[in-house]
Amino acid sequence: MKKFILSLLLVFMAAGSSLAQSYPFTPIDTAFASTNYLLLPPGFQFSIVFQQGQPVVLSNGSSRPSRGVNDFIMYVPNNGSSTNGWLFINHETADSNTFLGDGGGATTMAVTKVGNSWYPTGPFKHMNFAHIGLTRTNCAGGNGILANGNILTTEEFPPNSNVELFNNGAGIRDTTDFGGYKKYLNFGWMVECNVQGDTALRKMFQMGRFSHEAAQVMPDGRTVYLTDDFSGGCFFKFVANTFGDYTTGQLFAYKQVGNSGTWLPMPMNRDSLNNARTVAQRLGATLFIRLEDIDMDASGNIYIAETGADSVDLSSFITLGGVVANHLVPKHVGSNRYDDPYGRVLKLDPVTLGLSVLVEGGTASDGKTNFASVDNIQIDRARNIIYLQEDLIAGTRGRQPSYITSSSNWVCEVYALNLSVPNPTVNDLKRFANFPKGAEATGGYFTPDYNNFFINVQHPASGNGAPFNVSTTVCITGFPPLVGIEGEGGSVPKRFELNQNYPNPFNPSTTIKFSVPKDGNTAIKVYDVKGQLVKTLVNQRIIVGNYSVDFNASELSSGVYFYTLEAADYKETKKMVLVK
Repeated sequence: MKKFILSLLLVFMAAGSSLAQSYPFTPIDTAFASTNYLLLPPGFQFSIVFQQGQPVVLSNGSSRPSRGVNDFIMYVPNNGSSTNGWLFINHETADSNTFLGDGGGATTMAVTKVGNSWYPTGPFKHMNFAHIGLTRTNCAGGNGILANGNILTTEEFPPNSNVELFNNGAGIRDTTDFGGYKKYLNFGWMVECNVQGDTALRKMFQMGRFSHEAAQVMPDGRTVYLTDDFSGGCFFKFVANTFGDYTTGQLFAYKQVGNSGTWLPMPMNRDSLNNARTVAQRLGATLFIRLEDIDMDASGNIYIAETGADSVDLSSFITLGGVVANHLVPKHVGSNRYDDPYGRVLKLDPVTLGLSVLVEGGTASDGKTNFASVDNIQIDRARNIIYLQEDLIAGTRGRQPSYITSSSNWVCEVYALNLSVPNPTVNDLKRFANFPKGAEATGGYFTPDYNNFFINVQHPASGNGAPFNVSTTVCITGFPPLVGIEGEGGSVPKRFELNQNYPNPFNPSTTIKFSVPKDGNTAIKVYDVKGQLVKTLVNQRIIVGNYSVDFNASELSSGVYFYTLEAADYKETKKMVLVK
């Protein structure tokens, strides 16, 4: 009988393990033949939401053809909805345009889902950056949605001079000084934007100037992880002084220390921030080869795409003081050159600061899975699956089948990996999508229920024929519904919730977690036993989500305190104890 029970348990354990590593689609099995269409698994379909050249409305009311090179996508839900919200789409351009403004930019639109298809419900809006000195090369963006519903867009590949910025008249033509600095120093920053408006808000100088690729905004309302798309680039973190207000704070650079790491505080004067990467290298920051997109799983682990590059010389950055990341040491080929043709996905434990490789790029044993140059990533936190989107840096060395020789015929793919797979390799990847010839797969972003996947078909070959002969934003549907799963990290909150602070009792700091079920003004306030307000921790518009805020009581006396969650039609109070 005991043997029977043990056998039954083993069967259930095996079944549970298989379920934990399952996928919501049947993988595509192809011979990598170039195609001019978007290939998806059986039962999946896409709807076209927006395309290069469609008319966009400018702030003066006129309309012009939109830019292309669609890159970053951010879906901002209305009150947590997975069927109604706003899209923000970056344009990774740096050209001259008399009507839209020189450089790059973004397009926003209200969208809704009808059946299995998504449609714009209003005009495509061109975002105006003129009053902040324009923008350029707006790239991935990551998961840059702030608690108030604003988003962060990135400026990649900052120019090194006004001559480079001007680009013989084909770039940004007005090179007069801006904000007291040479014009080229106005590019290479994060930019805060209101997705529902048509005007950018501000450049985030406090987050440093480097080749910004992506940002991961954390639920604490203060922390933002930042990637640097540069061979010899660094990994950064910004911590705001106040929940929801990212205009002031401290920038840090990551330094790997054995199996752990540390954050190096950066000088916060503008001249240092103008050269953030160089300053970080001089402080001894860790060097990477083109960090790209970034995302977080349901447990709070951070995942980072590292594209890699063919034989790059890191000598000058090492001389400055930068230290090559541990996982790149085996890539050394002499004279401080590092050969990293396939790239990988990295995993950061934000508590221990240990950095490890999740999966390396390369060719699988089937000879058909050629995973290289990962660019964008997006995690389905409900199913624990990461989607890996390619941007091939070359077609040689097994990054494409040998018979594909022209870049206009390159095939980029989207692979999926269940994060519960132990020690995964390229053999564990499942092919989710084959993109049209010449196109990158960029900007993948899920709705809160993880059943709608927005993604860009970026710069496809012009000879493909419609619709995939211009940059195109689509939404992929067909994912099997998940019962009880409706949002980020597990669920969209259905009610206000104020958790007990932890630790409690505390000295001098503690963390308060809270949930907001609808968009609106929300406050977290602390009172003493006499009912006197001693600290306002949060007081702003917040969109639907789960958040946390830190309370530092170092200036207060020991005793009992009360903290409240206040909204327009809700108020809840809990008690905490400060013991010094």
